[in-house]
Amino acid sequence: MGFYAGYGNQAGVRAVAALLKRPVKQAMDFFDGTSWATIETSPANTVPTWSAAGYQMTWSIPMLPDTGASLRKGATGEYDKYFASVGAYLVAHGQADSIIRLGWEFNGFWFTWSSVACPPCFVRYWRDIVRTMRAVPGEHFRFEWTPVAGIETSPPEDAYPGNAWVDIVGIDVYDEVYHVKDDLARWNDLLTEPSGLNWAEAFASAHHKPLAFPEWGLGFPPAGGGDNAYFITQMARFIATHHVVSAIFWNYGGNRLQRRPRSRRAFITAFG
Repeated sequence: MGFYAGYGNQAGVRAVAALLKRPVKQAMDFFDGTSWATIETSPANTVPTWSAAGYQMTWSIPMLPDTGASLRKGATGEYDKYFASVGAYLVAHGQADSIIRLGWEFNGFWFTWSSVACPPCFVRYWRDIVRTMRAVPGEHFRFEWTPVAGIETSPPEDAYPGNAWVDIVGIDVYDEVYHVKDDLARWNDLLTEPSGLNWAEAFASAHHKPLAFPEWGLGFPPAGGGDNAYFITQMARFIATHHVVSAIFWNYGGNRLQRRPRSRRAFITAFG
């Protein structure tokens, strides 16, 4: 169990952990993908304080900056130096055993590293980054491949880099389905839709990989259930009955448990 509470927000993680009255061992944070310079230098702004806190970290690392780069060029090794630098920094600052969440939600269209236009380009570039970061002396990184649930634009499996290049199969899931309003029906859709929870579990099992939820959380009406204790309870059951190595709850903004009393009670019951 772990939390994301906002960029660099350790106090936020501690606050939600206090609701559970139990230690929380994991946290997740992002590196700034505005430019290559921010991807390379943002670790220095956040890693040292997280290292001191002692959490098992998941680092969400952009594969590309917001502009001026491409998957095709990345696959040639043109950007290797940035990932070698990031990897060396993580090792030097006590993060050699981090989970590296590369290019998350690639099956959508909203990030520059979207695989939709060219899944083979994504695969070749992913492999190049992993090869580069594994060459850093002292690393013990685990690389997490993370589509987002329910996006049918591009089948995630088309962009799977292969078992040698992936350590964990992740999936991002929120209590939001745009054509369903009933809590039970929405949960069933999250389970059974293409690239849904059942698909993720089956895919991870078929490839002999553990499963992770690097982002899971509540949603907003009308697509989401809002303060939905049913979703929390069902997710807790799914996590408890599958080989899940990391479950990072998105406790940020309007999704915070502190603002959702029914969900908070269900969360404490399930995980406290």
